[in-house]
This record gives sequence, structure tokens and C-alpha cells, in this order.
Amino acid sequence: MGKALEGAVMGYFRAPDPAALVALFAAAPVTEHWRAQTVLTLPVFLALMVDGTPDAAPDLVAAVKGGDAVKVEVVAQALNYSHHSQRRRLMESLVGEVAAASMDVAGADFKAFVPTHPVHVDMLWAAFFATGDGAYVARIASLLAGWMPEAQLQALLPVAARDEATAQRAMAGVLAEAAQWSLAANAREYVEVRDALGAYAASRDGLGPAMAAKILAGTAV
Repeated sequence: MGKALEGAVMGYFRAPDPAALVALFAAAPVTEHWRAQTVLTLPVFLALMVDGTPDAAPDLVAAVKGGDAVKVEVVAQALNYSHHSQRRRLMESLVGEVAAASMDVAGADFKAFVPTHPVHVDMLWAAFFATGDGAYVARIASLLAGWMPEAQLQALLPVAARDEATAQRAMAGVLAEAAQWSLAANAREYVEVRDALGAYAASRDGLGPAMAAKILAGTAV
């Protein structure tokens, strides 16, 4: 999504500035760097941003209305996820009455979110960066419960397509792998990540906590 916007998203909870974020979002060109994950994860961040700062929602809508279709879709999904008191009116202004009428009634609760795809791990990170709430990182850390050695995971994948139980085990392993990589990438930078890893490691219940302890040990100087 571009380095400037990405940096602003990842640092947002430390110094929230919704006006600056909206301006960066509006100015960022939609290029090949806007991966499919961006279109799925950025709405989560924006939804929680406007939940925390409701006055930013009209500016966000105005910034993209009538513009790039990808950005319009991102903001529309953000409104759908949000709990803004004027979310339906804003959606109608952005994309029309039909879309506004089809919105989810109550928005989304990402603390109760159950990941079923690796991109959902990125969505939980987006929720953390929007709020600084360690509960989202704790949810990511809990996915380490599905961790298994790579050889074991690879052996499950060919069977997963024809066996539901194997598919669930394989997906748990894939989610654990995504969680492991992202937690390791962010643990040194964010104390909230180290706290979540420490709390999970302290449970000492299986391979997940052991992996959390290993990631945490890698942050030691």
C-alpha cells in the first residue's frame, strides 16, 4: 500500500492522527503494491479508526467518493465493519441506497473473530495497529497452539482436500505458521507483542507456548 501509508498505519496507535491518515490514504496511488491482503486488511484498520474517532468518518468518505474504485470499496467495507452511528447514511452517500440497505446490521467484532485463513492474521494485526489493544495480539499468539513441524504440516496438505478433519488440522498449522512469522517480525518493536508472548508462554501447555517462548527469547539482546 506504499511505505508512507504502511508506516502511518503501523505507528497509528502510538500517536493517533486520523486527519493525517485520511490524507495519506487519499493520496496513495493504487499500484501493484496494493496486494489482495491490503484490500482485505485496510478496511479493518479504518473501521476501528473511525470507531475511535467518529468525526473522521465523513472526511474519509469525502476523500474517496467518486474516485478510485478500489479505495471506494475499501472505505465501504470499513463502514460495513464499523459501529459508527451514521454508518448507513455515510454508506449511502458513498455507494448508494442499495449498498447501504445490505450492510451488516451490527458491524464486526474482531475480538471475537475466528481466523480461518492466513489473511485473517493480518486483519488482527490491523485491529491492533488501529487501537493498540493487546487483546488482538493475544489472539494471534493463541494461534501458535496449532504449530507443528514443517514436515508434518506438508504431509497433511495433500490429504486436506478430501478429509475435513485433516483440513482443519492443516489450517491450524498454516495459521500458526503465519502467526509465528508475524509475531517474530513485530516482537522487538512492540512491547504489547512481547507481553502477549510472555503471557502465552507462561501457560506451558503444549507446543504453542513453547513456540511463544522461543520467539520471545529471540528478542533478547
